[in-house]
Amino acid sequence: MANDPAVSMPILHVRGNHYEVGYQTGTAFQNRIKLFYQRSQLVQEKLLPFYSQRRGREIAEVYLRGARDNFPHLIREIQGMADGVGMAFEDIFILNIANEVYNCHFNEMQSWPPESDNLGCSDIMINTPEVKMIGHNEDCDPVSKTCGYIVSAQVIEDSTDEKFTVFSYPGSLPGNTFAFNQHGMIFACNGLYPKTAILGATPRFFLNRSMMTATTVEHALQIGKNVGGGCAVGFNLNIGNWKHPCEMWGLEIGPGEKESKVHLHTFKEQGNNSDTPCYMHTNNYKHLHVVEIDNLASSEARMKRILEFKAPSTGHEMKMILGDTKNDKYPIFRTPSATDSGETVVTALFDLKDRKVDVYMDNVKFAPSPFFSLPLV
Repeated sequence: MANDPAVSMPILHVRGNHYEVGYQTGTAFQNRIKLFYQRSQLVQEKLLPFYSQRRGREIAEVYLRGARDNFPHLIREIQGMADGVGMAFEDIFILNIANEVYNCHFNEMQSWPPESDNLGCSDIMINTPEVKMIGHNEDCDPVSKTCGYIVSAQVIEDSTDEKFTVFSYPGSLPGNTFAFNQHGMIFACNGLYPKTAILGATPRFFLNRSMMTATTVEHALQIGKNVGGGCAVGFNLNIGNWKHPCEMWGLEIGPGEKESKVHLHTFKEQGNNSDTPCYMHTNNYKHLHVVEIDNLASSEARMKRILEFKAPSTGHEMKMILGDTKNDKYPIFRTPSATDSGETVVTALFDLKDRKVDVYMDNVKFAPSPFFSLPLV
């Protein structure tokens, strides 16, 4: 351990209205956000060149108009973050349409090696009488390992009073990774990658952030549908609720102009001797019929490798899978390589029975203990 690189995961506890929560987040993590902006290859070589072109700015403006009309409170949150960091609003806003840009709009304007875009996460849920767990590998831009952070927020504005805790990408609205809220809801988010983004529909990160208000899975389904605004791309949420642990859910969101495509898979409690005590998801659609981008090699390889294991029914078996590196080109636990630019920057193991989440900053397969744990209550 003495030779392991230093790691840190700061947590901000913050209370205020949307602007104030954004401002305090930006102020607290301004160095991390600025460093991410400077060091991220995707930001520097893809997002900023996209926005520097006239067509890129026009696309961003279309998304901004829709967000201002439908999510003005989240625009205030972004404005607060930008002010806290000391950056222009536009510089922070474009981080929040990054999924639409990276996987769809950028490729309409320029070529980009598809192998470099294999970002995305891996999830496993176990639901038996003895074990109720959700495991999540957060696979993303490698710079997020040193620049990411956790926000534990209470947002009070008008009739809103929401509380949530979430791992956040630098400069992004919270909600697109793993999280839990005061209603007992637990979220593990996977990116899904339709081939075409619906210009003018709601950017994914705005729906991810809105999910933090969900009180029940039915409420989450309503948020996901987003009637009137739809979703520009898509994502998967694997959901639990420690207050109602008999069921877990896999929610898929697909692109839609005025209403998102949605599919809710209910994963009921399995018997102790069930052959299928678990549910798994990576970055391909499992239920909705959506035309996806051409290259999802990492996602497909990770799912193939997961299915080679005996179906996990214990926390230890879950960790052995999430930490697996057998596939040299596209491992489940990821480090940047010539074939796979993503990195598993953190692993979260939610235990609904013990009402806690264990957070690992190193390979969960070998770590003797979590980096830290947080109570879900």
